[in-house]
Amino acid sequence: MKKLIFGYGVTGKTVEQYFQKSNIDYLIYDENKELNLPTELVFEPSRFSEIDEVVISPGVKPSNSLLEQFYLIEKPVITDIDIFNNIYKEKIIGITGTNGKTTFVNLLAGFLNSQGSESIAVGNVGRSPLEIVDKKFDYVVMELSSFQLHYINKLDLFMGVILNIYEDHLDWHKDFDQYANSKRRIKEFITEENIANNFLDGNDINNLDKEFDLSKLPFYKNTSEMFIKVIENLNFNKNTGYEYLLNSKTDEHRYEIVDEFNDVLFINDSKSTNFNSVSMATKNINNGILIMHGLTKNITTKDLKIYDGVKTILIPKDMDVNFGNLDIEIIRLDSIFNLKDVLLKIINPGDTVLFSCGGASFNDFENYEERGQFFKDIVLNIKKEING
Repeated sequence: MKKLIFGYGVTGKTVEQYFQKSNIDYLIYDENKELNLPTELVFEPSRFSEIDEVVISPGVKPSNSLLEQFYLIEKPVITDIDIFNNIYKEKIIGITGTNGKTTFVNLLAGFLNSQGSESIAVGNVGRSPLEIVDKKFDYVVMELSSFQLHYINKLDLFMGVILNIYEDHLDWHKDFDQYANSKRRIKEFITEENIANNFLDGNDINNLDKEFDLSKLPFYKNTSEMFIKVIENLNFNKNTGYEYLLNSKTDEHRYEIVDEFNDVLFINDSKSTNFNSVSMATKNINNGILIMHGLTKNITTKDLKIYDGVKTILIPKDMDVNFGNLDIEIIRLDSIFNLKDVLLKIINPGDTVLFSCGGASFNDFENYEERGQFFKDIVLNIKKEING
């Protein structure tokens, strides 16, 4: 019998490496027929009887017709995280939420390492836990997306954290309730002896701004508050945690200061892919020119709040956003690739140009990283044109 790697992206390739190392037979299925896979590894419908277990990649929608066939014949559908969990027995901290997960996971793993606790960030942050399954850490800090939480069968968490829940990925989940419930599944995976003290929900964390000046930190208030609460629950000093945040920077493409020249500040927040993220990004700017872009994933505008510091919004004509009666100048771009020419016409000293997109990048770019680099290149070119 063989395993089926369902989806041959980053996760699928890591699963393949693990299977090869472990001498496990497998086949591969991916809807991209242009992949150059060895013929003997390609799954065809005639080979159903060869499969005893399906390892699903998180991007595959539950409505996928082939996946539904495997469910109908009651073949187990598992994830790379299930495989990891069956082997790895040290402490795992699971982090989920709509906004700020990657930043939070990297901050927490970095802080724990700075305090002498050997730790590593895995999961949706970009590294499958199978890459470190044969190693031992004091803490594995695991970013968990709603997709992963939907499919995971078993995960023994020492601690589980929900940062926040807002509308997102409603092109994948059938509705907001399903999306939110996928996030909340993280609580099911906290081991019984740890559930009382080690489940933290961002809705319950507040008032830390009375102890610390969170406005000095380059992170969302929610991120900073939860970070301090988590390290306190892990028996580290809160003041040490605050000092660590003071000396840390945001991840690339997450509210990243790109440059400042001619008294104009440029901020790259390409990782913003939903409306709440845009709202939080606009909260602390003045004379703002907000640039939006992308696929809105069927989410509504209920979480979109444009703060008073924004004076102009630039948005491609093909981005479906209803601003209602918003009293702000809105400029519709023929294409995001006209952005540089428009900015050169409208920026003035004292402005903040904020590239906080509010949508997925895939209509024009490979990913949010490519989109963020596109903006950074525009800033560099504007600087050259203005300064000669």
